Amino acid sequence: QYFHTAVSESNQGLPQFITVGYVDGQLFIQYDSVTRRKQPRVPWIKKVDEEDPQYWDRETQISQNNEQV
Repeated sequence: QYFHTAVSESNQGLPQFITVGYVDGQLFIQYDSVTRRKQPRVPWIKKVDEEDPQYWDRETQISQNNEQV
């Protein structure tokens, strides 16, 4: 499951846009408007780099496009 949350005004240093992904109730991936990068949150998803070196760049681009909507 992916959840996308946007706020019109952010305060206290919180991001204006965030995407989180869950598998079996466990957070495994996250993107926010502060880091502007899709990032792994569990060790097993980091292994995707070995099979697909461009994975994180593609995922980041998708999230940046979603942020613009």
